[in-house]
Amino acid sequence: MLKYSGDARFWSTYPATHKEYRPLANPPPPNSPYHKHGGLIARLELVDALVCFTYSLWSKDFSRKSCFRETWATIEAFLGWCKNKWIAELDTIGDREKALLGLIWMIEGFIHGRKFFFSAKTVIEPEMDRIWAKMKADMAMLSSNAEKADGQPTPPMLPSPASIAPVNSANSTPINSSASGTPSVNTSSGINLANSPAPSRPAPPISTALPQYMHGLLPQTAKGQTASYNMIEAAAKATATINPALTFNVKELSGGVMAAGYCMEFAQRTLTLPILARHYPTTFARMMSSSLTAHEEHEPDIEDEEGELFWPGQCVTGEGLGWVCLMGKAMIKEFGRDIGYLGLAGVVPKPAPGPITGDSSRHASVLR
Repeated sequence: MLKYSGDARFWSTYPATHKEYRPLANPPPPNSPYHKHGGLIARLELVDALVCFTYSLWSKDFSRKSCFRETWATIEAFLGWCKNKWIAELDTIGDREKALLGLIWMIEGFIHGRKFFFSAKTVIEPEMDRIWAKMKADMAMLSSNAEKADGQPTPPMLPSPASIAPVNSANSTPINSSASGTPSVNTSSGINLANSPAPSRPAPPISTALPQYMHGLLPQTAKGQTASYNMIEAAAKATATINPALTFNVKELSGGVMAAGYCMEFAQRTLTLPILARHYPTTFARMMSSSLTAHEEHEPDIEDEEGELFWPGQCVTGEGLGWVCLMGKAMIKEFGRDIGYLGLAGVVPKPAPGPITGDSSRHASVLR
């Protein structure tokens, strides 16, 4: 009812010459709040419908302690439609109305948060645990095999003839050490070689095949040292097979995290506790004096205008969407009292279903 009324009221606010203009069958009196604030009340009906729709879906989830992604997909189109109607007026509305746009962004962010949390908990994490366990075993095996190959003894090299010949052998080159011409053997070169310092060993190469923080996951060498270069290089060649369903779920999870962050970034620009305190003092007071906890979002009655509330908290927990709806309903009621908004009591009645012809065909979406 609220969704239809909001859409129908929008069509009626266009100029009579506009192609989308569609007059109401029973327009409000010229001096009534619904006539004075027609566009604002239309947007308020849309966000009210969004809160009710979201709360209904959340209640079904909560009663089954689960999250049904297929069900949440049914709200996406309407949520986008409602949000766009508010964004279109962003440059002409005040901070109090912008807070309701922040509420829409927050609802969307918490929906994404609920979906990605339950997807990670029930689908992706169990599968990734299984895949990672197999991957670690394969990495350890490849690493151990590489260490065994490193430990193979190198065959000794045969010495060169020059290294085993005596100093005074026939192979020595005689030189004259005195004027008498008596030949002698030059042994200074051998002495210098023996006394020269041994060349420093180069630092072992550092493998970049795996991130540094993963090196500790590999087995140590036989000497109790961290995995060698060849061990890390070998372990990096381990592979895993991921089926299409899991690939899709991981992609959905990644997209959900990014979407939730994006929505919450916009939500916090126009809806915060200080903004509530300034523009929605009654709703703010119901939160600040609350004795409820984060896990009691099923306790309040969404139509109650005086009961305790709770600031929604973090969407990454997968919970809190009930609190968002309860807060949103309180904000709508508080805002609506100042402009004469009546909620369901003031909606445009939905006409009896019938054939859609002519000019009304382009408004078929309103009847859905």
